[in-house]
Amino acid sequence: MQTKIFFTIIFTMCLCAIGTLYYAYIPDMIIALLLCISIFWIKAPLKKLLKYDILASLSIIVFIICFIFIPLGFILSYTVVIIRDTDWNNLPNLFYIAKEHIINVFQSIPELQERLPLEDIASYISEFSPAKISAMILKYTTALGQGSFNIILDGFVIIIFVFIFLHWGQMAYSYITKLLPFSAEQINQVSHEVSGTLRIVFLSTIFNVVLQGSAFGIITYMFGFHGVILGIIYGICSLIPIIGGVIVWLPISIILYLNGDTKEAIILVLYSAIFIGFIIDNLLKPWIIGIVNAKLLEKPLQISEFLIFFAILAGIGSFGFWGIIIGPAINALFIALLRVYERDFLFRIEK
Repeated sequence: MQTKIFFTIIFTMCLCAIGTLYYAYIPDMIIALLLCISIFWIKAPLKKLLKYDILASLSIIVFIICFIFIPLGFILSYTVVIIRDTDWNNLPNLFYIAKEHIINVFQSIPELQERLPLEDIASYISEFSPAKISAMILKYTTALGQGSFNIILDGFVIIIFVFIFLHWGQMAYSYITKLLPFSAEQINQVSHEVSGTLRIVFLSTIFNVVLQGSAFGIITYMFGFHGVILGIIYGICSLIPIIGGVIVWLPISIILYLNGDTKEAIILVLYSAIFIGFIIDNLLKPWIIGIVNAKLLEKPLQISEFLIFFAILAGIGSFGFWGIIIGPAINALFIALLRVYERDFLFRIEK
């Protein structure tokens, strides 16, 4: 008895020490684990094709890196072209033209003048100058650069952990299942629910990004912009909760308006906000989730696509960007445990 107590104390202390040691990496490890679970099904056919486990794992990592950096390469090259072709001497004139346009908009809408007097708007706008805006841009660009560096560093760590889980995950899973006080059937049911849900989220997110990016790319191409680049940018930004699409379509609509294309600017705003932001992102997404569950899973999950959809929204609200996978994972784990309890424990209690 004393040996068991002593072992429990030592083991608890070691567990706390391990938690302290890896504390800074725990969020990245959790995200990497969930990503690995969502894409682990790709490994089996790759391993059959490439013959070696490590080659299959590395090929998935290469695909992830290409999926991230190739679109960023397109965006970077397009940005370089814009900077090269921009007439920087004409920017002050464009700035003053933009100020006049803003004042004209307020003059043409009486309802706005009642709530925001034109004199206040004019005095507020007059405080801005190209130099002041340049200082603001420099300030936020510096903060953005620091944030981007942290994101890149976290992404690099996550990719390393994804490779570790892909290559050694099956062995670790087999070992951990031996330690758990559950039957193989119970573990398999929970594993199937969680992995299936994450697979649905992964595939439906990819389809949703492609749909939104394609829809935006088509309309911007019709308005004379580089539709492919803007479509890629919009697709990537659509992953950002709430304001993702606005980051792209708002500047484009302002450019159209300043160029005198007021009709096109209004069409772009309505098209992006209603068709892409509401219909595709909110109405079509549950339908896409249902199709992925019914058609692309070997054994469809007995779970409503609306429940997965709301779990994604709740996850984004609670955990930010990574809530896309954390929310559904928590939801699926809870439902799976609830079903195990109903099947294996509730009956015994009632009996």
